[in-house]
Amino acid sequence: MHRLEGGDNRIEALRAQLKKDNTQIERVDFGAGSQARLHTVRDVATHSLKRPKDAAMIGNLARSLQAEHILELGTSLGLTTAYLAHSAAHITTCEGDPEIAQLARNQWEKLGLTHIELREGPFSATLPLLFEEWKACNHPGFDLIFIDGHHIGKALRTYVDQIKPWLRSSGVLVCDDIHWSPDMEHAWEALTEDPHWTNAVDFYEWGMLTANPDLTKEIRNIRF
Repeated sequence: MHRLEGGDNRIEALRAQLKKDNTQIERVDFGAGSQARLHTVRDVATHSLKRPKDAAMIGNLARSLQAEHILELGTSLGLTTAYLAHSAAHITTCEGDPEIAQLARNQWEKLGLTHIELREGPFSATLPLLFEEWKACNHPGFDLIFIDGHHIGKALRTYVDQIKPWLRSSGVLVCDDIHWSPDMEHAWEALTEDPHWTNAVDFYEWGMLTANPDLTKEIRNIRF
């Protein structure tokens, strides 16, 4: 397991720096975000990053699971990835925008995080390659999978169907922005009704699913 000394404070110090950075970047957005091409780093840090309390809670979830292997779809500037990296042995994260991916790498370098594997490209292109690699090496599966990109309901359900075989039996799937739009809400409702999942929790900003066979079917709403 990896430990990031002074983790939360160091990550939030980087957030503060990024929110002051007026460097202009050209975005490539494969999801349902802004269609504008030119942004500043400050714009992305202000509008696209998870709130500190949500990022910290997802990181705490990973620690409570003693997650060794984590998969993240949607890296953004890499701060939530850093929260997840507090105690995981290895993280695989996917980001479609090459400029954003490089900015994320820069943040991890500042934090000394070397156990994060970043794959660039749209999920539809990177996931099939990863599946083949995982099959070839008998990958043990993931303790936590975090989907934070391509905020379209149909896409969310497709990715969930594709990656759920890679979730360990007691693992947790986290879906971000489940109330982003009526479309995303409908997709989340459909997922909670899927008998594959034994437990679902709606934290409003994000939702959590597990197929843990030791749990009975339950759907909860928690606001914090």
